Amino acid sequence: MVDKTEQKFLDAALEIFAEKGYKGATTRLIAQKAGFSELTLFRKFKTKENLFNNVLTQNIAKVKEDVGKTLAENVSEYPNVFLRTLITDIAGIAEDNYEFIFLSNTQKSGNIDPMRAEFVEYLGKYLEENLPGREIDYNAFALSLYSYTFMICQTKHYQQGYFNYDQALEGFIKNALKLFH
Repeated sequence: MVDKTEQKFLDAALEIFAEKGYKGATTRLIAQKAGFSELTLFRKFKTKENLFNNVLTQNIAKVKEDVGKTLAENVSEYPNVFLRTLITDIAGIAEDNYEFIFLSNTQKSGNIDPMRAEFVEYLGKYLEENLPGREIDYNAFALSLYSYTFMICQTKHYQQGYFNYDQALEGFIKNALKLFH
């Protein structure tokens, strides 16, 4: 379990890593943002890499929990309602966890973004269970869902006023519904 001090470091680190990248984020800046000394940061996490890995681990667990809760609540027997609800909810999760998803997509540890890999596998299985018998690649559709919701969320954050998020999301939903008609 994470204590309050560790949580402040994790929250500050997520924000700083997402803003500056792993290389650009300094432990001094993270400690300052958290309201503690750099020495306290190193006592809690030992290294910058360990802090970064803790940020990833904690946020992967949070997103998985959010997705699990969303999927458990989406029980419509009508494919169009089911899919519309699912895409809208996943877009909401992307928005709520934007900093982490941005960090996960831009600061890869190894060759594969751990969030994307887990999400695609989990959501692909869920789609196949709830919309069986379709002649589609469920994992490819799950990857499309992950990628598109992240992309429109990112565009919303960086091109405010130019981009109509709701219109883009609705267009994606309408196209997805055609696959499951």
